[in-house]
Amino acid sequence: MRSLLPIIAIAAIALFFVMVASGPGSRVGQSWNYLTNGPAPINNGSSAHAEGSSIVGGPSLSASQIDQILCSAKSPACGTGNAFTLDSAEYNIDDAFALAVMKHESNYGTAGVARQNLSLGNLRCIEGAACVGGYAAFSSWQQGYSAFYKLISGPLYVGAGLTTPEQILQRYAPAGDNNDPSGYAQDVEALMRDWRQAA
Repeated sequence: MRSLLPIIAIAAIALFFVMVASGPGSRVGQSWNYLTNGPAPINNGSSAHAEGSSIVGGPSLSASQIDQILCSAKSPACGTGNAFTLDSAEYNIDDAFALAVMKHESNYGTAGVARQNLSLGNLRCIEGAACVGGYAAFSSWQQGYSAFYKLISGPLYVGAGLTTPEQILQRYAPAGDNNDPSGYAQDVEALMRDWRQAA
């Protein structure tokens, strides 16, 4: 036991420096805060997770709830709920929205190109990912999750003021590509509402 004490001390010091470097307002800091403390009130007194039809806010579902949904659906992503939720906290996008998109796009990764590309939202080719058949391909579900959350939180969607499924899916799955963005948004919002009530 005595020989482990210096190793534990070094690990604690390293963790301290990582946390200081990431800062409380950073995406890593938000993820760490969620992991250690759960959702906390935002400075304006509102809930830390998304509410209503907004997708902006930390996770409204727990990692275990996501795992239960994925595993019940026989998803190949079963067991990745922790990564799903931490990315939600990191990018400040509700995990209920991302999970509903995954359900709509690929039945939780059990159908279509998502089975091979490991992309929760069937993302088209993007920088930083392999391009296979016109779709972004990842080496793990976790990489696919991060890419989706980063895209949605970035300048094309939330950064452009698009914060609801109705607004986002008009651009994400346009009618010009033979999609039904209004029907898609209704499906996503219904799933989000049901899961949030069950949480």
